[in-house]
Amino acid sequence: MVNSFLGIVLAHTMLAVPIVMMIVGSALKSFDLDQERVARSLGATRAQVFLQVTMPQIGFAIVTSALLSFLTSFDEVVVSLFVSGGDNATLTRAMFMALRDQIDPTIAAISTIMIVITSLLLAASQLLGKAEK
Repeated sequence: MVNSFLGIVLAHTMLAVPIVMMIVGSALKSFDLDQERVARSLGATRAQVFLQVTMPQIGFAIVTSALLSFLTSFDEVVVSLFVSGGDNATLTRAMFMALRDQIDPTIAAISTIMIVITSLLLAASQLLGKAEK
């Protein structure tokens, strides 16, 4: 698994699973199961119920958990140092190795871009949540 793409994907997935479970689990606690039962009694299939009833109710939680999982994975250096290598190096690992070897203004520029992307994604998530209410 070390130095393989599958190892990187599995390691970052294991980091994201608890975040997704907490956020989506809390959304499912406030989910109205009666609406799902009504849709099933009116002849909707399980797939239709999930896409047309369940997803609109927990959609913001799914988007938020995906965003937070991405940001956690994007920022994780320690797992990337242990698992990735060779042709499968992540951006954060490459930045860490570059800082260890020499000081380069490129790293500061990449860090600034990462902060801007993170801030924009969080702001978009908040705007999506306000628009949904």
